[in-house]
Amino acid sequence: MFKRLTAFLTATVMMCAAPLACSAEVIEHEVSVPPKMLVLGDSIAAGYGLEGYSKDRYSCASYANLLHDQYDAELKDCGGCTLVNSAVVGDTSQQLLDHINAGEFDADLADSDAVIISIGGNDILGLFIDFLMNDLGVTPESTMSDVMDKTKDIIGIAMDMKDMSDDMDKALKNFTSTLDDIINAVKAKSKGEIIVQTLYDPLDNFTAAAVFQSISKDKISRLNNIIKERSTDEKDNERYIVADVFSEFSGHGKELTNINDFDIHPNKKGHALIASCIDKVLRTKTYTYEEVVPDSSENDEKGKNSILMTATATGGLIVVIAAATLIRHRKKG
Repeated sequence: MFKRLTAFLTATVMMCAAPLACSAEVIEHEVSVPPKMLVLGDSIAAGYGLEGYSKDRYSCASYANLLHDQYDAELKDCGGCTLVNSAVVGDTSQQLLDHINAGEFDADLADSDAVIISIGGNDILGLFIDFLMNDLGVTPESTMSDVMDKTKDIIGIAMDMKDMSDDMDKALKNFTSTLDDIINAVKAKSKGEIIVQTLYDPLDNFTAAAVFQSISKDKISRLNNIIKERSTDEKDNERYIVADVFSEFSGHGKELTNINDFDIHPNKKGHALIASCIDKVLRTKTYTYEEVVPDSSENDEKGKNSILMTATATGGLIVVIAAATLIRHRKKG
């Protein structure tokens, strides 16, 4: 009986002696770059085609990784910068919308200060790639002379290109409404700044593909106009920020992409330029991070109370133990 009583009273003292939870103050600090970034979209955002690229998206010099490294160093005294890259190689605008509506990015959207979106390229350039592969039979092993030989049938190529152009027009029409749906869905799930980048033209100075240049210029220009026009609502309120990658790449597509290898994706220099372009627009906004600071004055007072409670409880325990010991000795006598 004595052992059980002692154990109970000891536990009681330990509970009384435990420090009481103190309140804390949350202070918001403003910074010029986002502490938490989410990247959505296609293979351009994923870093496809770069040295070190893999499905984890974090092992190459993509513009997303470049921005993360820069901001992580800049915010080192504020907890650093986190990056989640959920871009999917090959995704069209409709596929991105499907991912968002399925709730696949909900947690990351809710926790992001900036959502960077690269989308639309596969809507139209995907059709161009299909044309090269299916109509011209171009493969990764093809040479430029192979392509030139396949384009000698001017009449046949013109007819196939007309069909491709019509398909691109339909894709652009669908892109307008799909982009609106993407932005609305993101805004419903995130309070972060939304950045949508325009699409560069990989053929703009690639003279070897002159037969395709006019159609590429036309469709990509129309895609970018849609991105710019939809950035504000009917009352001219901002819906998202446009990072005009197209203008930065203009006249330099050959140097900034892997087009010489029949790969339209940006190379290392291209990604560095995209990072610079997005950095400029991100810095037009301010962001916040939270610092949790304990209330020292309240903590001191609670500490005093805790010591007093401990001393009182300990004194009470001594008395009880003494009484219990006396009772035990009496029973033995």
